[in-house]
Amino acid sequence: MTVATAPSAPPLTAATLAALRAAVGDEHVLTDEAGLAAYSRCTIPWYARCGAVVLPGSTEEVARVVRIANEAGLPVWPFSGGRNWGYGGTLATEPGAIVLLLRRMNRIVQVDDTLAYAVIEPGVSYRQLSEHLRQGGHRLWPDCIDGTPDGSVIGNALDRGIGETPYGDHFGNLCGLEVVLPNGDVVTTGGGGAEVRTFHLHKWGVGPYVEGLFSQSNLGIVTRAGVWLMPEPECFNSFVFELRDDRSFEQVVDAFRTLALQGVLTSKLHMINDIVSMTVVTQRVREGVTHDRAMTEDERRAIRRKYGIAAWNCAGGLYGSASSVAGQRRALRRALGRYGRLVFVSDRLAGTLEAMLPLAWRHAPVRWLVELGARTSLTVINSFPHVHRILKGIPTDYFLKHAYFRNRRERPDADVDPARDRCGLLWFAPILPNVGSEVRAYADACRVRFERAGFDFYVAMLMMNPRSVICLMNVNFDHDAAAEAERARALYAELMDDMRARGYAQYRSALPGWPPATEGEVAAQRLLGRVKRALDPRGVLAPGRYGVDGRG
Repeated sequence: MTVATAPSAPPLTAATLAALRAAVGDEHVLTDEAGLAAYSRCTIPWYARCGAVVLPGSTEEVARVVRIANEAGLPVWPFSGGRNWGYGGTLATEPGAIVLLLRRMNRIVQVDDTLAYAVIEPGVSYRQLSEHLRQGGHRLWPDCIDGTPDGSVIGNALDRGIGETPYGDHFGNLCGLEVVLPNGDVVTTGGGGAEVRTFHLHKWGVGPYVEGLFSQSNLGIVTRAGVWLMPEPECFNSFVFELRDDRSFEQVVDAFRTLALQGVLTSKLHMINDIVSMTVVTQRVREGVTHDRAMTEDERRAIRRKYGIAAWNCAGGLYGSASSVAGQRRALRRALGRYGRLVFVSDRLAGTLEAMLPLAWRHAPVRWLVELGARTSLTVINSFPHVHRILKGIPTDYFLKHAYFRNRRERPDADVDPARDRCGLLWFAPILPNVGSEVRAYADACRVRFERAGFDFYVAMLMMNPRSVICLMNVNFDHDAAAEAERARALYAELMDDMRARGYAQYRSALPGWPPATEGEVAAQRLLGRVKRALDPRGVLAPGRYGVDGRG
């Protein structure tokens, strides 16, 4: 594991601790061993012991903490939910920093049914927002990720995460921010300020657009935001496409691009390889794979055959009127039918599957009938209702199982926490032109690097928009094996070098990739440094995040 290499933060004095406790309450400042340990770890090969964990309950308390940090010259690292596993969680770049965790700020301030938006705080999770909308009778859908339901809606959006539905560009669907600046001042940004009636309705306002300064940055702490929601459509189908012949991969990518450019596909399509499917349905140790190398082709083939896993699986959603969804289905069949099998799932079919699955698990004849009809294993069929729900903005932790694939302990059925359970998970996320031949060539080159380093090649192609695709890779390793953690770190560095040499960049970066992520962007870094020094002259707010520290 790599330990933070930046100089340690100044000591946290008794006077500073007393001031922090006075600002947020004694019980909301953690300095005990268990508390510090819990927020000094993640799934990546990196470790930085924090000095204290502070949990403010309001914008005013956030501002007080920032002012105290300025007086003491202490670095403060803000996190909305702290569950950004695989990118950095609640880790700082230096030991001794204050972790500022915003989970207590979890109010849903407003939901506007007419204009389809909500105003929320950073502690609001996908689960909370989804349940609030459904239980309140709002005919609005949020977008969510396929990771933890307890992830922060605002936190993921500020890191420019991508979801599932037509509203899956999460930062693109934020509008109107309340921000605490590094000196403790509170400002509002966006469409003219909080007093303007279109504050959460029109992103640009008048003059320079500044909301982007607070995305993937260390220039302010967002404490409230508007988030646009999707009106519930008249008709919705999810679909799953199985590509069993890898040789048609390029044609399928190009077909999906064409459908997206034509407006037939509006969801953020996810296209996953066989390893991704395996990480959800099983673990290596369950399949008798106990060596620390990449699985052989024979081992992969045996697991594919056992569970009925295709070379590639794609999932997406169709939204609109009944007639438009029917038209989308026809267009998908025409474009993809020759390459593999399409399965369309309606709400009724998803409900039927969920009702039948418990019976099928208990009774072999029912299981045989279900598997025969679906032409895959019951284990794979079990994922269909979960896919269907997240494409409606209903989060699930079902797919978070992937983090445990290389873990040598049995993964839990509930209370999933990959960082606590010592899972090794490191995301690498370059974005490519959405052209089948280019995507294929790059994926093939990365596969060689993964397998040479001893790791199974996990890749999910996420269609960010019709013109670009995120090649999302997961370096899945055993955190308890020091040699594996070191190989994961070295592979990440190698992938970074190769990515830049090919003219690509990541759409977001894990902590180890922050400094090199912006190498070569000298003018942009110089500009950001000037902005950082102007807003944060003492460099207290997350110094070094995404390579911006205000020095030089």
